[in-house]
Amino acid sequence: MGYFNPELMKNNLDQEEAIQIVKNYLKRLAETYEDKEYAAEVIERIYNEDTTCEDIEFILECKKLT
Repeated sequence: MGYFNPELMKNNLDQEEAIQIVKNYLKRLAETYEDKEYAAEVIERIYNEDTTCEDIEFILECKKLT
């Protein structure tokens, strides 16, 4: 955890924080199977240090909601 991830770093997030934000969304707000599946995919990309700009937008939106 905490490895170099340029997309996360640009938004002042580290891996652990980003994963926790999405996990909170998954537990509290994700209602449909598609919501849960997408959140799980984002978590996987965070772990693999392969986040996209869309993932960052999703993470930041989750942060606002939780």
